[in-house]
Amino acid sequence: MSLNRIESRLRALYDLDGVHRVEDFVCNAQVARRAAAQAVERGEALLVLEEPEDVSVGLYLAPQALEALAESGDWLGDGSFESFCLVAEGVSHFLYLMFRIEHEHAVTQLELEVQAEVDKYALGLLAGNGVGLLKERSRALRQRLFTGVSYLDAPGTLEGARYREATRAASGYAAHLERHFVDRGEMHALAAELRRFYRRGPSDKLRF
Repeated sequence: MSLNRIESRLRALYDLDGVHRVEDFVCNAQVARRAAAQAVERGEALLVLEEPEDVSVGLYLAPQALEALAESGDWLGDGSFESFCLVAEGVSHFLYLMFRIEHEHAVTQLELEVQAEVDKYALGLLAGNGVGLLKERSRALRQRLFTGVSYLDAPGTLEGARYREATRAASGYAAHLERHFVDRGEMHALAAELRRFYRRGPSDKLRF
């Protein structure tokens, strides 16, 4: 599973156009450190500089995560799951930001984080085949993505609160998808619901 393959799957799932490709915006550690001090330590960071007439964007992804994912035959296996999550999160952030910019809509950091958590669940789920296997995969993914999660930021910090709220919201939505679509084997309806969710505004997503 490569960076481009993750991008292609998300574009296909959400029916996304756009001329901007993720690989053209990936930056190295030196650039990332100049833009944000903690970017490299986090392993993934979407770097955004708002200007009066434009927005400059860069994406830092830890090289070791990209290498581990490219070399792995099973990107959901124990050895590459963390790398998959990190890279998928970065690609999700980039695509969603570009989608909102292209449609001239604002986007919040919380919205980016919620969508990234949902995208990781959707990517992992739709990598499998067969309704029975999908049920098992959905439960296993929800367990790995949303249960017993550790955070880099303390609970009392702004960042810590945002990441915890994103996990809580995405966990609830994934459970909803599992009950109403995965368990019933309604995969076309699942894809349609994910596309609708992608296009909701931030308040609508959290309220939903």
